[in-house]
Amino acid sequence: MTGTAEALARCAHWFANDPETASQLAAIASPGEFRDALLAAVAVYGDPAVATTLGTLQFDQLEGPRHVLDAWPLAQRRNWQPLVLEWGPAGAELLWGCGATRDEPFHEQLVAALRYRPFNRWFAIRTPLTPHFVAALEADALPLSGLILHLSRCGSTLAAQALKAWPGTRVASEPGMLDVALTMACAGADPHWLAFRGVVAALRQPAGDDCSVVIKADAWHALALAPLQAQLPGVPWLFMYRDPLEVLASHANEPGRHTVQGMLPDAWLGATPDAGRPLAPIEHAARVLGAICAAVVPHARAGHLVDYSEIAGDGARPSDALLRRIPHWFGLDPGQVDHARLAATLAQHAKRPREAFVDDRASKHAAASPELRAAAARWITPHYDALEAIRCGKPDAP
Repeated sequence: MTGTAEALARCAHWFANDPETASQLAAIASPGEFRDALLAAVAVYGDPAVATTLGTLQFDQLEGPRHVLDAWPLAQRRNWQPLVLEWGPAGAELLWGCGATRDEPFHEQLVAALRYRPFNRWFAIRTPLTPHFVAALEADALPLSGLILHLSRCGSTLAAQALKAWPGTRVASEPGMLDVALTMACAGADPHWLAFRGVVAALRQPAGDDCSVVIKADAWHALALAPLQAQLPGVPWLFMYRDPLEVLASHANEPGRHTVQGMLPDAWLGATPDAGRPLAPIEHAARVLGAICAAVVPHARAGHLVDYSEIAGDGARPSDALLRRIPHWFGLDPGQVDHARLAATLAQHAKRPREAFVDDRASKHAAASPELRAAAARWITPHYDALEAIRCGKPDAP
């Protein structure tokens, strides 16, 4: 009788080289149905010993053993998606799961949908991000047509969702693996940015009818704008932002991870005149948001900047920024948009598609406390004003 580890390893090898069978098995959510389908699939490979061993396993357990591939040609990994960046015995490695891409507002929703399917719990593939494999990923990758940076709570998710109305455009919105890779690179743990390059290339692997990829970064990634431009030369980027009081009011109600004290190294946020005095949570959030804006100012030109006022509307029709300016900046033809899909996107809440969009600008201003107003004015507004001067083409802009 074949041992369990050997049987699972053989199956992983078969499925890693058989994307059609892998896709069929990955579509099954029920552990019981998966077990039956798995045994039927294994029977096709003609190895009764493996089938006998698999028949003894309970596939409702959390996950199986590690399956590592040092090389994996594109033809064999079709329909596989990069899910997570982790560190294994040989360093940085990607965990891949099989399954179709889904139209979700955030990449992590796709990850959650795929990672816990029975097939991906037991037969996910790990690939060490060696220079050779990263080079292979980059050679296969679709063009990166744009990078969306943002202040957070400023309409960037709406813009990302709207871009999906252009046929062939894939948008990877705030992938967690990119956050991990950029953190490690900025902290000096990935001095050659190899893991970062591997992640960006993995997110751009061909799938379906996709022709190009846009990545929406996490909000704090704008703090690394200079090295990002060096690592992604020639890639068009936008920075989206919004009235400081409105952004800070949103974080006061529901703090974003990057605005919580201790989540970002203090050294990344620049000097503070309050050294030695701990900041209140709302002041710290304002400091983070101000640092993000300040990091963009030296690199920005008018075309790089999009204020929320340019995209906000009543949901009845797209703004010129959404229909023309942003897609054109990323090399998309405004005349090729799927108008029906774009209209459906604008009619719903970008982050919660089952809800209708409601303009909350007035309510945020009305509810803002004096402390919130003071924090926004002190930490964010000067840098916001500098961005606005650039965007609006004022002669004294930096």
